[in-house]
Amino acid sequence: MKKNLRIVSAAAAALIAVAPVAASAISNPAHAAVSAQSTDVPAPVTDGGDQGSSTEAQNMELTLKVLNAGSLKDGDSASSVKASLTSNYGTPLINGKTHIFKASDITYTDDKIGTIDDSKAVSTLQKGVAYVAVTENVTLSGLAKNGKYNISIPNDDSNVNNGNKVLITTDGTPAQADPYGSLAPDKGYNVVSKSFTVSDTTKKGAPYVQSKATTDNPTAKAVDSGSIDLDSDSYSVKAIKKAITDKYEPASTAGKNTTTNPDAATADWTDIDGDIKASLSAAGITVKADGTFDKPATTFPITLNLLASNGKTNTFTIVANPNPTKVDKTFPGMSYGSATADNVKFGTDNVLDSLTDADNKKFNYIPVNGTVDKDAIAAAFPTTVSGTDNTPLKPTVDISKVNTKVAGKYPVTVSATNADKKTTSYTFYLTVGEKGANYKTVQSGNDATIPVYQIDGNKVTTTKDTVKNGDQIATFGDPVTIGGKSYTRINSDNSDEYVETKYVDGSVKPEEKTSKKIMHNAYIYDKDHNRVGKKMLAAYTDVDVYGEATKDSKGNLVYKIGDNQYVMADNITGTERTLSHNSYVYATSKKRANNKDILAGTKVTTYGSPYTFKNGKSYYRVGGPAKQYIKVVNFAK
Repeated sequence: MKKNLRIVSAAAAALIAVAPVAASAISNPAHAAVSAQSTDVPAPVTDGGDQGSSTEAQNMELTLKVLNAGSLKDGDSASSVKASLTSNYGTPLINGKTHIFKASDITYTDDKIGTIDDSKAVSTLQKGVAYVAVTENVTLSGLAKNGKYNISIPNDDSNVNNGNKVLITTDGTPAQADPYGSLAPDKGYNVVSKSFTVSDTTKKGAPYVQSKATTDNPTAKAVDSGSIDLDSDSYSVKAIKKAITDKYEPASTAGKNTTTNPDAATADWTDIDGDIKASLSAAGITVKADGTFDKPATTFPITLNLLASNGKTNTFTIVANPNPTKVDKTFPGMSYGSATADNVKFGTDNVLDSLTDADNKKFNYIPVNGTVDKDAIAAAFPTTVSGTDNTPLKPTVDISKVNTKVAGKYPVTVSATNADKKTTSYTFYLTVGEKGANYKTVQSGNDATIPVYQIDGNKVTTTKDTVKNGDQIATFGDPVTIGGKSYTRINSDNSDEYVETKYVDGSVKPEEKTSKKIMHNAYIYDKDHNRVGKKMLAAYTDVDVYGEATKDSKGNLVYKIGDNQYVMADNITGTERTLSHNSYVYATSKKRANNKDILAGTKVTTYGSPYTFKNGKSYYRVGGPAKQYIKVVNFAK
């Protein structure tokens, strides 16, 4: 089988478009589409990455995700499927071709993938059929030199191998990278996605979340929101996922038993791993290559997307608490509704799963541009000074995150602190707008806010209103396209206000934040290449950058370091130049950095614009942190 290769950055994984056309040359691999039949591109020979040189085999997981399963319809071409291939190591992946198969046509033996028969690849999708995407001939680079790896596909899909990890290495022996840090077996590796089905709009029901039945609470209960506590063993995407799935599960309003109710739609998490990572990023928490992160300072929300097999969607928000407190009755006692002994809560990790209809009428489901009734909210949470002092204590109500101008679900925190400086609180989600709307989570990457537009006919006008990353906003109807951009209606089914569809359909993902070293003093610019402030980033210091290098409005290659803040990429990753003369490396205009000569024809990376020394000659910086320079005239023009 002939290998068709494209380089894809795992930090900002490329979309793999399944299409029978040749892909054009990639100018920015991090955002490129890779076709099913790509022109051969030779893999670069590079030094191995910084994964270490341990002789013990490392565990590597390759994950292939279908990104647009919720929008696929009966009769769609298989080429409309978009997928993303990533590695938990954050290494570059060199992708092969991707096909779509019926899940039943992929075989597994002893937890290993069987032979892939390309003749069984489908060209058209049908409702009610389980499919998988398969990327074939995958090779890897950027690994440890001569490193050993056990490679697998994490898969909690009951349709695939009973939910076990699928192994890619096939003979029980770890795969070993070559001296350049590449893994390129003769036929490459085959990576299979979790199964997905095309929406069957004839099915009934909508997705929601229920708490799982336990010994203490034997009856599952529908919930609007939830909470989990994080301890020292919970600071990873995998641990958060387990904490959530141990406590909550998706369900369909038409019921779970599709045998007795064949018209019922099934429900599942759309992409729980991706949603957890996106929520961590939105909270400013950096996820490392192995999926772990440092302990967060405070609570943060995790917004999960739900998808039913009939295409209906929903969202569910969980509050993660990294500082669970050992509470007792010295804390204020707070209850929701009646203050019975069993209903009184203490501490700050209390999340109200649902509101009663009576309180909904008092303070929830407020209209767009309406007013939040803070007094009614406070009254709904009777509070006492402590569990042993029944003196009433009026709680405070924090509505700072509620955007009354845009229909959606917003967190409200009700809290009370007693004289002993101990705090008890409840968090619930207040709804702005109509009950029963279709809520979408805003995913704006690393942009702070996105604008709300007013559309009159084909005229699009920017309003003063905005929404921010992580907001759950109400959307209505099908998107409209004007001037090549897609917009989705918000607030009501007859509203003239819209946001760009890409921010609510999952197209925009948070960019990975990585640390890079500044190699040349660097100014900060905005997207139009105007200086931002007077601050200069000093050479040999570290800076966090978002995603891959992109071009600003003037065509300069830049790295994003903040909201509308960029530095020139040449000051970080440099420019490769070829020497036309044998050259010395200097530390100053008079002193050589070492006794080595660099021969003509050698390719050398230079950083930033040249320096002019006291002798009047120009030099490129070529290394560090010790000062190293080569004369500009020695490079080919």
